[in-house]
Amino acid sequence: MKNRILRYSDLETQLGMNRVTIWRRTRTDPTFPRPIRLGNSRNAAIGFLAEEIEAWIAQQAATARVGR
Repeated sequence: MKNRILRYSDLETQLGMNRVTIWRRTRTDPTFPRPIRLGNSRNAAIGFLAEEIEAWIAQQAATARVGR
């Protein structure tokens, strides 16, 4: 499915990280995908593009394998 949006709960399951760790990654890791706001208000829901998350996971795996 193209342009699928993942919410924090989806990321927690997929990445094995809790919400706070994911939030910190968005602030401190320049390689981690940026969240997108799913509405116009300041309190709109936040999501992540699935294809960006999958690409990030693939890059992390490739980087981890280089050292072996």
